[in-house]
Amino acid sequence: MSVFDESDRPADRFDSARRTVIQHKDGGTCPQCADGTCRQQAWAIEELSQHPGGLLLLQQLELINPSTKPTEEGQPR
Repeated sequence: MSVFDESDRPADRFDSARRTVIQHKDGGTCPQCADGTCRQQAWAIEELSQHPGGLLLLQQLELINPSTKPTEEGQPR
C-alpha cells in the first residue's frame, strides 16, 4: 500500500505507515524513493505522528526527538 492507494481505513493507513518507516530504517529505499527523497516516507512519518503508538515507534527508530512529542492537555506531566 502506498500513499496513493485507495484504503482509508485507519488501521490500514497505520500499518502502511509503520511498514514504510521500517523499510527506510538504516537507509533502506522503496519504489517511491527518488533523488534521495521519498514522499512515501514523509507521508508515513506524518501519519504515525498522529497516533501515540506511532509516536513511540518514530522515537524508537530515532526518526523524531522524544522532546517533540506534544503534551496532551489535562495529562499529568
